[in-house]
Amino acid sequence: MQRKRRTRQHVIEELGVNFLERQVLRRGHQLQRPSLREYGWDAVMFHFSPDGSVENGEVRFQMKATDDLKTSRGMIRCRVRTADVYYWYWEDSPFVLVVYDANKDRAFWLHLRPYVDDHPGLLESDQYTITMRIPITNKATLRAVDQWRELSLGNAR
Repeated sequence: MQRKRRTRQHVIEELGVNFLERQVLRRGHQLQRPSLREYGWDAVMFHFSPDGSVENGEVRFQMKATDDLKTSRGMIRCRVRTADVYYWYWEDSPFVLVVYDANKDRAFWLHLRPYVDDHPGLLESDQYTITMRIPITNKATLRAVDQWRELSLGNAR
């Protein structure tokens, strides 16, 4: 009898969410993974004020992980399902796509709504997948966590 196997892709996807969670925790916020089957997101960030008070709002994330991150002209290309982009775009909360580079233990991010607004044909695509381009300057750092919090606070008002 052949057993199910844990693939390398499963491992690096979890490493990616773990990387994201460590960044969020270092800023005093919380990252939760869904307890039940989800359809289109891997984690949600809940944020707190500097004094620890709960703040309204949240940020949702979709993680893509790779052992073979390629950059070209200052961009990372990430293929995603068109149906997923449509779903993420219409989320009430800010939605962030994160690409995790497992070999270098680093990640890059893209705030989805403004990206789609700048590329309006994406939601009209009849292709199964589309390519998103993430600037390599969008590193998932502590500063990025602060930006995600601000996105959420601006969205909640």
